[in-house]
Amino acid sequence: MNTLNVFLDSIKEIKWFSESGTLPDGCLIFDSMAAAIVEDDDTADANLDTVRVGTFRADNVLDAAHAAWSAVFTYTARSNAPRHAIRHAARDASLLAGCIAAWDDPSEVNTAYALRRWSVWTAGYGLLRDTNGVLYCYRGWK
Repeated sequence: MNTLNVFLDSIKEIKWFSESGTLPDGCLIFDSMAAAIVEDDDTADANLDTVRVGTFRADNVLDAAHAAWSAVFTYTARSNAPRHAIRHAARDASLLAGCIAAWDDPSEVNTAYALRRWSVWTAGYGLLRDTNGVLYCYRGWK
C-alpha cells in the first residue's frame, strides 16, 4: 500500500476532539473555536496559501486532495462537530494528501508544514489557522 492510501485509511481512525494526543510545539490552545476566532488577528494564513499554490498543479495531486476531503466528511459524519470545523479538518487533510502525492517525502518543507497542521487533528484538537507560525488550536467548537 502506498503512502497516500495509508494516510487516507488513517483518517477513519481519528478520534475527533478527544484531546487524546500531544500538540506540536508552537500552539496556542483555546477552549473553543469561538474563543480562537476572538483572538485571531486576521493575519493572512500565508504559509497555507503558499503551499496550496505550489502544490496543487498536477491532476494526481488534485485527485489526492479531493480524496482526502471526501474521507474527512465521510468519517466525521457521526461526530458532533459542526460543518465549519469539519471543513477546517478537510482543508488540512487535502493539503497533506496533495503534498504526499506531489513529493511523498515527509522532510520536504511543504509536507513537513502540512504534517504539523495535520498533527493537531490527530491529537484530537481543532485547528483554526496558522498566524505567523503559531497554530491557533481549540478543544471544541462551542
